[in-house]
Amino acid sequence: MKKHLLFMVAATAFLSGCSSQPDAVNSYLLPAGAQSITSQIGSNQPLLVIRPVEMAEHLTGTGLVYQVSDTEVVQAQQNLWAESIGKQLTRRINQDLRNKQSQFWTTELTPALSTYNSPRLQVKIDEFNGHYSGMAKISGEWMLVKSDGDLNGVYPFKFQVPLQEEGYDAQVKALSEGINRLTTQIAQRLNVAPASL
Repeated sequence: MKKHLLFMVAATAFLSGCSSQPDAVNSYLLPAGAQSITSQIGSNQPLLVIRPVEMAEHLTGTGLVYQVSDTEVVQAQQNLWAESIGKQLTRRINQDLRNKQSQFWTTELTPALSTYNSPRLQVKIDEFNGHYSGMAKISGEWMLVKSDGDLNGVYPFKFQVPLQEEGYDAQVKALSEGINRLTTQIAQRLNVAPASL
């Protein structure tokens, strides 16, 4: 019982954050991934469309999510995403893949772009949250869809990144590292994929 009580006190302290102003609202953006000076479109690179990232329903709110027990998750009320996390993730995945692989020129889906006969990447995220174990957890699957609409493959992923310290800033940095690992996994697969997907 004492162990459970200590855990609840620790979780409450984490969720309240380190701010001396309890009513302060903090907004977060995912850090940019590693930049490359060679990410320029080449005439021999086929297009790969990055579809908007699909998030599990409990992750779609404005607050950062923290799992306080095996069954309970909470969404922060004063530690918020500065922009939709789905949009941030889509942009980050696109930029990372431009820098980590050279097989395709990646681009986000936009109404101005004709995606007919273009292969597509779809990322679905089930976990993107802090965890009472002191980890940030990122899991889900990504799918590569051929230009003819057939499925090339479905690839599950699951990453746990230790938080370097308490607080939401550390959680955001750990989540960012999880996305870095995800885009490295995707890039490795794309680098050996046939250009005529």
